[in-house]
Amino acid sequence: MTTLADKYGYDLYRDGLNIYTSLDMRMQRIANRSAKKHITEYQTLFDKNWSWDRNKSLLSDLVDRAIKDDPRYKTATSKEGKAKVYNRLKYNLDFIDSVKKVAQSVEVGFVVLDPKTGMIKALVGGENQDFGRGLNHVTGIKRQPGSSFKPFVYATAIENGYYPASTVLNQQFNFNGWSPSNAGGDYSGYETLRWGLANSVNVIAGRLTISDMAPPYQVVKFTQRMGIKSHMDAYPSIALGTVEVTPLEMVSAMGTFVNSGVHIDPISILKIEDRNGIVLDEFVPESVQAISPQTSSIIVDMMTDVINYGTGAGVRRYFQYPAAGKTGTTQKFSDAWFVGVTPDLVAGAWVGFDDHRVKFTNWYGQGGRAALPIWAMFMEGAYKELKLPLKYFTLAEGVEMATFCKESMNLGDAKLATDACPETYSDLIDASKMPGYCEIHSGRGGRIIHENKEGDSQW
Repeated sequence: MTTLADKYGYDLYRDGLNIYTSLDMRMQRIANRSAKKHITEYQTLFDKNWSWDRNKSLLSDLVDRAIKDDPRYKTATSKEGKAKVYNRLKYNLDFIDSVKKVAQSVEVGFVVLDPKTGMIKALVGGENQDFGRGLNHVTGIKRQPGSSFKPFVYATAIENGYYPASTVLNQQFNFNGWSPSNAGGDYSGYETLRWGLANSVNVIAGRLTISDMAPPYQVVKFTQRMGIKSHMDAYPSIALGTVEVTPLEMVSAMGTFVNSGVHIDPISILKIEDRNGIVLDEFVPESVQAISPQTSSIIVDMMTDVINYGTGAGVRRYFQYPAAGKTGTTQKFSDAWFVGVTPDLVAGAWVGFDDHRVKFTNWYGQGGRAALPIWAMFMEGAYKELKLPLKYFTLAEGVEMATFCKESMNLGDAKLATDACPETYSDLIDASKMPGYCEIHSGRGGRIIHENKEGDSQW
């Protein structure tokens, strides 16, 4: 690893450097407070539900690893000496308790960015908030994001010409041995993409990636352009977030949606000067038009329903301003996520454990419970204490409200309604990708609502 001293040839303790960062200390204090409050409460909840008696083999492995990492074991010079240290520590109750405490510590990674500049405004790297100690759980871990990855799958479908009113069969399937199931085992007929994302319906997301709506290779391509640089295998299961990414990548990529489809690389160091004020380096993040502005604003609008009535509805217990986001929960409650946006900020929280084998044991490990409150408490505090202005999400030029025939939607082929369609449904659409008119009910077409800049609607 190259250090600043190596790069610039300075003795930092004698010569000094002025390093300008993007961090906002007011936001940092709010982030620290929000994370600490929630993690303290969740540690108590986890401790009540976790049993080492039911995880004896795991404890044995953790103790074995801890002994072999212990300086006393490492510095023993003979095989007999190592065996003596090993046996002494293996049955030392204080040592075992210390291993348990570390293993069952609930960890957190939380980061806040300005999506329009890429500047990192606040970062909580772990449960221990002392500067420079421990693993940075924002940049230093890679975990499966679960359903918090689904907006990227839906964005691929929207880019491919589908729309929130497009319908997909909410029934289980088997694709080359892969057969995802819905949480709770609830299934139905054809449902809209909007409803599927809001309620985090697994089989709907899965059907996108086994069809031409959102092929896995396209999901990977778009998501990489949006800021996720980690390797991603292009398998259909990507629909359920089975790739491994860092929290910073997830938050940075999600910010693309609220920045008109433009991704800006995250940045924390802005400028470096010597002690005389001579600029040694300045940093400007790279940017790219990752997806269209129309797709971006449609996805943000769909994600508002995650918060308004879907799996992220818990946000409204804390924060009432316009917001959009997505929860994520991985198998057996290993990792909990919530990543969300406001018109000015994007932030995300990961909550879990350093060892994958330690995990939440029940419903309280869901992303909407274990991670969402950190995001919501931070946003509530930031907007209130910093007096951030109330803003609303806006739709990109070319995004319109269209009216569809419900019968065609119930048959899996949403078409624009004619004046003869008895039941209709209205939702957003990219006007450049309009479908045809209903062929079930003969009548005059043209039932499209155009929204002008003032927000008024007209036929």
